[in-house]
Amino acid sequence: MRKLITKISKYRNLIYLISGVIIFVASVILGAHNASLYDPSQGFDGAPHVYYVKYIYENRQIPPPDQYETHQPPLYYIISAMVLSVFQDIKSIQYVNVVVLWMIIGVAVLGLNKIFKNRNQVFLGMLSLAALPMLNIFPPTVTNELLNTFWIISAFVSCLYLASAKNDKEYTRYFLFLMLSLILGIWTKVTIISIIPAVIITIFISTKNLKKSSIYSAICLVVFALAYAPIYFRAATSGSPSNIVHTASKIIVQRSPDFYYRLDWIPKVDMYTTQYYSFLGGAWNSFWSDGHNVITPFVPFHKKAFILWSLGFLLLPISLYGLWQLFRNNKKVAYIMLLVDLTMIGFYVLYNMVSNHYSAVRLTYEMGIVLPYAFGIAAAGKNKKILPVLFVLLAIQFIILVSFFWILPWWFVTQPKAL
Repeated sequence: MRKLITKISKYRNLIYLISGVIIFVASVILGAHNASLYDPSQGFDGAPHVYYVKYIYENRQIPPPDQYETHQPPLYYIISAMVLSVFQDIKSIQYVNVVVLWMIIGVAVLGLNKIFKNRNQVFLGMLSLAALPMLNIFPPTVTNELLNTFWIISAFVSCLYLASAKNDKEYTRYFLFLMLSLILGIWTKVTIISIIPAVIITIFISTKNLKKSSIYSAICLVVFALAYAPIYFRAATSGSPSNIVHTASKIIVQRSPDFYYRLDWIPKVDMYTTQYYSFLGGAWNSFWSDGHNVITPFVPFHKKAFILWSLGFLLLPISLYGLWQLFRNNKKVAYIMLLVDLTMIGFYVLYNMVSNHYSAVRLTYEMGIVLPYAFGIAAAGKNKKILPVLFVLLAIQFIILVSFFWILPWWFVTQPKAL
């Protein structure tokens, strides 16, 4: 047994490299296969997103913000229109999010490696994201949600680097990356505005110099406001979600109190349709299985869906345990992860105050919460007893996810969405 452990340790780097390549290749093949079969009109408002891209491609300008989804900031649609102009096939834009998924995982790995510097922990954090159903719903779809998530996670990873900067030169460099993420983020989707308070707090906890923190915070707010201004004024006349004042004016309580604490979704094993009646069940559903049937078809019961759903009851507590350990060992990083959690959950509650629509319960708009989840998994991996358990659980999750999310030609998502 000792000889086996010694040999594994000797070739550990090679094992991680091969494992990482296998996971990456399997994930990309899954995304490419699904994109090839998935009809672009499917997904969350797929047809309006496709219209936005085609309008830019055909007219070489951004559409007026008075149609469904055209109020959205243009960055994702400009990128997709450029892809369309190269390949001359509308299906080509569905491969954009296949790339963006691994941009998300890649920038998260940069943060994980900066903090943990341990191969086991970094690999676990990476695998936890690659195997997460919530992220893997979006690659074949036409939507700006994944790119929005990338900029949010990129901003918070920049905050982690800020908090560990050793000198003013490093601090300024990381601050520029933070600003770039925020500027490109607001030009992707306005929901990134929700992280600004957390970013400002991070700037203050990243250095003990109050004057320095105040100056950088002021610069951050001014630059972000200037970047947001054209987006705001473009949508000001449309009353769209890009007009943050319009959205805030609609805040009323539209949920009954039991929405936030009811647990009847658990004994129902309610994991196949959107649980619009429950704060906990709705978020849980969208995090651990395709409860919105964005990819997979509705069936009365599916063993693979049940396995994915059940794994959440094991992985989430382990992640929370890891975050608790992070508080004990690295408070500054733990506080940043807490800020991410509070921001995402707070925005979730806010959106459910604004709307009682069934889609409000999904975590689409708060996918940045996957970053503290990955950090919790990575931190828990420091425990030698938990480490092998995590490897097994995440490997099962990834294998089941690839198998379950593999679109078959007869699934409803291969056909144009009925209007």
